[in-house]
Amino acid sequence: MKNIFSGLKKPGGPSRRGPDQQFGTGLWRHNRDRFIRAVDRYYTTSVAIHELPASVQSSADDQASADANQDSSTTNANTIVDGTQRLNDLVPVVDEITAWLHTHHPVSGQVVPGHTRKAVGDTPELLTKASSKVAEAVLAASMARTELIAGRPIGPSALATQRFITDAAELLRRAQDNLS
Repeated sequence: MKNIFSGLKKPGGPSRRGPDQQFGTGLWRHNRDRFIRAVDRYYTTSVAIHELPASVQSSADDQASADANQDSSTTNANTIVDGTQRLNDLVPVVDEITAWLHTHHPVSGQVVPGHTRKAVGDTPELLTKASSKVAEAVLAASMARTELIAGRPIGPSALATQRFITDAAELLRRAQDNLS
């Protein structure tokens, strides 16, 4: 079986500078690392869904086809797995934002000084919220996995993962807008 995750880049990617120099050791690095950990957890959950035995997924398909309002569980499982690529595409955005923040407004601790706060606005909160949205996507994907194992349709959970990933992307876009 072809590994559907083989084309994904590793979060953070190679860098000429070490992460401490690129992102600092304070709040900006903390925000970046939190986002990367959430993406890693989503990836792990997606792999677990993808690796479920076909018999588990087909029993969920039978249940889903019994309900005319549900899409096939296989399609919904693919939606969850596709979220890994969407999240993978957001990692360079987080890297760019946090590297820019460290370069222009270095913070060594977890508190944003007043003059920096004035310059960056609500960017720290937007980064935190984006990480939280990815964590919510992880929870929705975990629920989908549980529902698949129980033979229940996973449509609502799959849609939730999409929504949370879209929300995270929007929050990161707003953070970029703050800095431009």
